[in-house]
Amino acid sequence: MSEYVELNNKKIQSLRTQKCWSQDELATASALSIRTIQRVEKTGNASLETVKALASVFEVAPDYLQSTKGIQHVTFNFICKYAWLFAFLVSSVFFGSWIVDILIPTLKGADFNNQYKIHSDFRYLDFGGISFIIGFLFLGFNVFLEFIQRKNTL
Repeated sequence: MSEYVELNNKKIQSLRTQKCWSQDELATASALSIRTIQRVEKTGNASLETVKALASVFEVAPDYLQSTKGIQHVTFNFICKYAWLFAFLVSSVFFGSWIVDILIPTLKGADFNNQYKIHSDFRYLDFGGISFIIGFLFLGFNVFLEFIQRKNTL
């Protein structure tokens, strides 16, 4: 059983059209079936033998035909998908620290301004609010990217 590779089907179509070949002509030149060419151009899935045959016909290295979207965009997609969650976590820590360090002692009778002085005038609410807004921006960006991706797949 041969191993399957994900190819960049748009690149294969582009190389074929640059040579002014039909799918049938590419199949003949590469000694592959027309059905294999159709499947590769539609899904991008191909066996190693198919990759070698196509690379030979197009006179390129086999790795040139491979899809790079999984490699290049994994980190970017991960950051886009979860950065909002991290920002909300940071804002929760700041808001929780404000409650524990400032609000609770103040409710127990401590001087509000003195509590800030004890903590070097650190503005928990300012940083919490900023990270909360950043979280909403990341969340909006994530929703926008999902919308664009779904729109492109339709």
